[in-house]
Formats: sequence, structure tokens, C-alpha cells
Amino acid sequence: MDVKRMFPWMRWMFQLHNSNHGSQTKMVSYLQRRKKNVYDGSEQVSTSINDAAMLLGENIRTVGLELSKSIASEKVIKESAKKLYLTLYKVEGLTEDECYRVLSKIPYHPMQMLIFFSLPSSVRLEWVGRFLSNH
Repeated sequence: MDVKRMFPWMRWMFQLHNSNHGSQTKMVSYLQRRKKNVYDGSEQVSTSINDAAMLLGENIRTVGLELSKSIASEKVIKESAKKLYLTLYKVEGLTEDECYRVLSKIPYHPMQMLIFFSLPSSVRLEWVGRFLSNH
């Protein structure tokens, strides 16, 4: 091979090698930055997932407590409903027709039934009259 031709070729290879080496260095630093960004992103995702799990746990506890209260209230209402028939018949001055009218309307107003049971016997007749006129 001719020596004169060999030197330009070697210079070209040397330049090519140096230009590739520079871009590889740039590529390595880019990948390192990218890797750091990925780690930072994964920490943020992990924190977000953790926060979401904590919030979900709090919401589940709240719903559980509300559900327990609701079940307890429903149980009290059912027990009161069982006693309502006999209690209405013990109210002096209340007709059989009025008893049946209250029994047919009170399921739509369960809180009113609890109010009825909280009243003293002496005012229940008046309460029934007002309940029937308003419902």
C-alpha cells in the first residue's frame, strides 16, 4: 500500500475515533442523567401510591364506622317496629282504625317511630293524632 495514501486514511480513522469517543461520552452522561430521572420518578410514584393507600385506608375506616352505625340504627328500628303494634294498642283513646293507619304509615318514617317510643305514655295519643294529620 502506498504510504501517502495510508496517512490520510489513518487521519480519517483517528478523527472518526475521536468524534465517536466524544459522542459516547455525551451518550454516557445522557444515560446517567436519564437513569437519575427514572429513579426520581420512581420515588415520586412510590410516594404517590403510598399516599393513595393511606387515603384509601382512612376512607375504608370511615365507611366501616358509618356502616356499623347504620346497621345499629336499623337494628333498633326493627326492634321498635316489633313492639309498635302492642304499644299502640295500649295507648288509651286510640281507635283500632288509627292504630292500623299508623302501622301502615310509620314504615316510611322510621325516625318518627323512635320518637314515638321516646315519648312518655301520657302524650303518645296527641303525638299519634299529629302524626296522622301530617303524613
